[in-house]
Amino acid sequence: MTDSAITEQTILAGLDAGEFVYYYQPKVSLITGKVIGAEALIRWQRPDGQTVLPNDFIPLAEQTGLIKQISYRMFAKLARDLLIFSDIDSRLVTSVNASAQDFADGRFCTMVLETLEQLCIPTKNLQIEITETTVLNADPDVRKNIQTLCDAGVGLAMDDYGTGYSTLETLSQWPFTTIKLDRSIVGRMLDNPKNQTIAESSIRMAHELDIGIVAEGVESDLQYQMLLESGCTKVQGYWLSRPLPLSDFIYFIQQDLRWSGLPIGLIHMAIVDHIQWRKKLVSDVVRIATNPGQSGERNHYQLPLDYRSCRLGKWYYGAGRQFVGCQDFDEIELPHKKFHNLGSELIDTVNNGGTIAELTPILTEFSDLSAVILDCLQRLEHKGLMDMHLAHRSWEGHHLFPSA
Repeated sequence: MTDSAITEQTILAGLDAGEFVYYYQPKVSLITGKVIGAEALIRWQRPDGQTVLPNDFIPLAEQTGLIKQISYRMFAKLARDLLIFSDIDSRLVTSVNASAQDFADGRFCTMVLETLEQLCIPTKNLQIEITETTVLNADPDVRKNIQTLCDAGVGLAMDDYGTGYSTLETLSQWPFTTIKLDRSIVGRMLDNPKNQTIAESSIRMAHELDIGIVAEGVESDLQYQMLLESGCTKVQGYWLSRPLPLSDFIYFIQQDLRWSGLPIGLIHMAIVDHIQWRKKLVSDVVRIATNPGQSGERNHYQLPLDYRSCRLGKWYYGAGRQFVGCQDFDEIELPHKKFHNLGSELIDTVNNGGTIAELTPILTEFSDLSAVILDCLQRLEHKGLMDMHLAHRSWEGHHLFPSA
């Protein structure tokens, strides 16, 4: 269909005839190496067999305000598919794109929540994707309605992250649970070290903010590998799968495919987190010991002192539990507990007026324990690299591997 043949009337006629459907592009977790959901992408399937892509009709729909009807009327189809997905795997999360116009009033939000409740679909299984430009000039009603969905448990993802002008400010002001690293950043990150640093910095920032990150547009094993090593947690793209019609997506997720099984990037993040925690505590206690007038109460230190509450601890007792039974992982727990106990001892010593001479033997043992922890993490990371390459070779020989 040519652009001139697409009008408001033909779009409405297509909606009435049920010609619009969703295709699903799988998302893969870099923590488990398994499919953990998909992005729902609308397609217009004409009676003549032609499939019209969104770029050919969405701009007109947005210009005419018809986009609100499309979003509203298509959600029933999406919810039906979500019900199927939840029956197959209740952990699958499906994201769908929305525009600012969808949130101009409360009608769309009310319908979404009522539909999910009626079908007993958990709100956590749905994620709404909006672009940064959608929210930059959003009026209070748009923000209120988006917040209503988020408060109910629906996820909110910033689409096309890295293409806007005030991304950091937007992230701080809106309840985003995920950012989607734009395909343009992913596509350029192998070109030169500067582009790689941009991608890695974005991933690290999301980690620091406790926001999920999805890299889209992954089209090669090298891109996948770099994202895995950088600590990205989810990916989608043609190297994994093109967008699939419902029946093909159901078949795809039932194959129980596995890409990489060890999240080496998150292991590396844990290494960085541990080093940062150690450096901050040592810097604080040494500074105060050499400047007694700065000593204060225990809560002067803003670092989490409980071994389960630091970033390494959260990883170890969270996503890292998949490594239970692996010797290098299991051997982290005891020295990590002792490490935090010594951290508390350092703080008590300096708060009680301890000198550098009194701190030194504790600092020495503190550093020795840190070295043990880092050695275990690095050995685990090396095993992950070997696992990744084996998984990639297996995937590229699979009958579902996307052909060129």
